[in-house]
Amino acid sequence: MTDIHEERVFWNDTFHAEIFDFRGQVHFARFDGCTFVKCTIVLDSSAEQLAFTGCTFKDCNIDHIDADEARGIVVRDNFFDRPIAERKADFERRLAEALNRRLKS
Repeated sequence: MTDIHEERVFWNDTFHAEIFDFRGQVHFARFDGCTFVKCTIVLDSSAEQLAFTGCTFKDCNIDHIDADEARGIVVRDNFFDRPIAERKADFERRLAEALNRRLKS
């Protein structure tokens, strides 16, 4: 069990298919330089004291996190990668276009 005054710091960790439920609690947690792959991040308006800096979110359920100074939510220099299925569809579309241009030449 985490003490209310304990701050948890995660640095350069990679999380795969995990659920982070930050609803309705004060967390005192920092995620610095972490990578989240296929994770579910749940935040609501009562979550407090979280920091995400320099993190990468790949194929997660979110495409942004809003900073909120009053609640102690710090968000800086994060990268939200598009879902894998969306990137694959875009790659296949661009490949088909390139092949069509090549056949027309």
